[in-house]
Amino acid sequence: MITFKTLRWKNFLSTGNAYTTVDFCKANTTLVVGHNGAGKSSMLDALSFALFGKAHRNISKPQLVNSINQKGTVVEVTFNVLGADFRIVRGIKPNIFEIWRGDTMINQSSHAKEYQKILEQNILKLNHK
Repeated sequence: MITFKTLRWKNFLSTGNAYTTVDFCKANTTLVVGHNGAGKSSMLDALSFALFGKAHRNISKPQLVNSINQKGTVVEVTFNVLGADFRIVRGIKPNIFEIWRGDTMINQSSHAKEYQKILEQNILKLNHK
């Protein structure tokens, strides 16, 4: 079971250069409400991008970058799987993809597709579908 702890992003879609952070540990459940255009779907897109490298909706990767800043897109998610803490960091302009287990980054010697495969098959045990 995956227990999400935090999700944070900046320069992602319509958000600016300051981090937006959601702390899932403040309460047992998290309810997300807001007016149209408030960012509810953007939060789901950020989570999907952090885990799988693509948005939940049909949005291309270049469209995820804030159109004003046009760089510095970063999304981070922290979670726990079977007692192990993980942090995934993904970015666009510059491209970043890091998988951390505790304070140690998992070896990035392989191609990004192989690194993604390690994340999906060995850690998350699920894919974007």
